[in-house]
Amino acid sequence: MIITGRNEKRLKDACEELNADALRVDYIVWDHSEIEGISEHLDKAFQKFGPIDILVNNAGYHGNQDFFTVTEKDYDNTFDVNVKNVFFLSQKLSQHMIAHKLQGNILNISSASAMKPAWSPYEISKWACRGFTRGLARELAPYGITVNGIAPGPTATRMSHWQEGDSITWPSIPKGRMALPEEIGNLAAYLCSDLGRMILGETVFCDGGSGTLTVNK
Repeated sequence: MIITGRNEKRLKDACEELNADALRVDYIVWDHSEIEGISEHLDKAFQKFGPIDILVNNAGYHGNQDFFTVTEKDYDNTFDVNVKNVFFLSQKLSQHMIAHKLQGNILNISSASAMKPAWSPYEISKWACRGFTRGLARELAPYGITVNGIAPGPTATRMSHWQEGDSITWPSIPKGRMALPEEIGNLAAYLCSDLGRMILGETVFCDGGSGTLTVNK
């Protein structure tokens, strides 16, 4: 397994924790807003682990969510990471899978925002991710590559401004609480396993109803 991100210390800490559980995990320092570096980073990944048959597109950028103060930089940063990177990384790695005759998986991490009325760059980008998931699934199905997505709602991570020890209560959504990272991870493992082979092009909402039952934040 290879994990990526911009913060090398956090990557090292994550690898130490995961490898302590007898997993084989390495990392690559990778800014996913820099599209031109995709081929170089993938080459590093192939050198470390050989052929790769699962891609999880989970890099995300939230950005400024005030409509009247969103800047062009906010907009571009959001789309570079949440849409453009997902497109070109999926393109490159699916070519790799096809060349090596790997019937692998691509899993796109969307958001409950992919179901809400969209006005912010983040929400619009997650609508785009949901649509791309369906289109890519159809494009790659003839090669045996399975493409799906997961749409989390508020989840107990730093992206939701959650810190260790904080409550996971979230009264504005029907379930009344945030999702746990383990719940999203278990769903990802299922969708990327043989059990999920007949699920194709779907974005599975694991959001406590925040996107599917209500439009509240």
